Amino acid sequence: MKYRLIHPFLLAMLGLGMFILGATSLVLVNFTEILHIFILLLFVSQLILGFVNKQNWLFYIGVIVIPLELVFLLHYHYTLLCVNAFASIIMGFLLIVFSFTDVWKARVQKSQQTKRCKILTIGAKSLEAIVGVLIIVFVGFIMFLAVRPMAGIQLFFEHKNSYQPEKKSTVTELKDGTMYINDIQYGTQYPNSFLDIYVSNKDISTLRPTYIFIHGGGFVTGDKVEEDKSGRSEIDYYTSFTNAGYNVVSINYAFAPEYPYPTPLYQVSEAVEFLKAHANEYGLDMERVMLGGSSAGGQIIGQFAMAQTDREYAKELNIQPVMEEDSIKGVIFNSALFEPAKFAQSKDSWLKDYLRSIYGRAYWGNDYETNQYTKQADLVKNVTSNYPPVFISDGNTASFYKQANAFDKRLDQLGIEHQFNYYGKEVASLPHGYEVTFDSNYAQKNMKKMLRFVGEQFE
Repeated sequence: MKYRLIHPFLLAMLGLGMFILGATSLVLVNFTEILHIFILLLFVSQLILGFVNKQNWLFYIGVIVIPLELVFLLHYHYTLLCVNAFASIIMGFLLIVFSFTDVWKARVQKSQQTKRCKILTIGAKSLEAIVGVLIIVFVGFIMFLAVRPMAGIQLFFEHKNSYQPEKKSTVTELKDGTMYINDIQYGTQYPNSFLDIYVSNKDISTLRPTYIFIHGGGFVTGDKVEEDKSGRSEIDYYTSFTNAGYNVVSINYAFAPEYPYPTPLYQVSEAVEFLKAHANEYGLDMERVMLGGSSAGGQIIGQFAMAQTDREYAKELNIQPVMEEDSIKGVIFNSALFEPAKFAQSKDSWLKDYLRSIYGRAYWGNDYETNQYTKQADLVKNVTSNYPPVFISDGNTASFYKQANAFDKRLDQLGIEHQFNYYGKEVASLPHGYEVTFDSNYAQKNMKKMLRFVGEQFE
């Protein structure tokens, strides 16, 4: 009897561990290997338990799953991660159920087989079946979202690819005198091929230095006017540039996974060609251009700049350069992604890191952590000494500040002119993308430093 009491307890603990670790490994993206090492150990324990107790089903399941875990740990593959996690969750649930069943049977054998006892037995089994079905459905749904990120993106994010503009293109004068022209179509091949132009002092007769900006949104959402929702006063992001005497262009692009990497790069090229062809209509000096982007937009514009200044790299991307090297006076990175393989490795927020892992799979593919596309898109590894001057800023919470630091050091090594403006957590807690929201005084301080950098490059 003592053995029977210990045995169900071991099964329950083993099952609980498998269930928790399997479910956690699907969402806690920063500790995948550690979690699966523990899952492997639990399956080894299950195999031993099955062998010692002559429970063949426990033994054979261990024989099947253990090699799969070893293969995964030796060679990362996201689909295999999901399969192993699913196996761990289902196996954990079964072990918990069987442990409680063993305890129930032991109690029933001690008591008389009364009608009430039979009814309770039937009820318990029915409840087990219902809970089992619900768990399988829930876990299956999580796995479906993990492997097919489009479903989750459509459910949880404002995600729209359209060949129609959000609004009819009009000319508006903002409070500070900036001329705002919205939803100008720059291309027809891809959806979301629209841009906005902000003209300083509503004067299109004068060619002014131009700031071309790409919005963020994890490659799956966002909009060219999102960064300017606070009323477009003189402290807003775009109008800060127009007030300093520059014109601004903010570009939309198609979203993944329908339009994955490197579609936005092609669209930026289309937009720049359009701007060059219509420069005189909008007062844009396309020989003096500053490029910039926030978050995912920073990665896109940073890679675009690399293709313009490195012809071999442009060939690798199959992108024809559309700008002369000396026309790009600098690149501004606001909370930008520099190392795509580390998209979900901020370790400041498990939820944001999980969401970013979905973004990465949508844009670069399920195995974005290891595939060739993220290696190609890595700004730290691919930047060369031909790169233009750079201004970098980043938040200090749930952002890419470690990557920004790595890029900063790489620019040091290459001797590229650059500035890195970073406020530590001891100064203030600044979230990802704080630079373009103007929710804090530090965003305004950062803007002053950016404008000083821009002025120096346009001299």
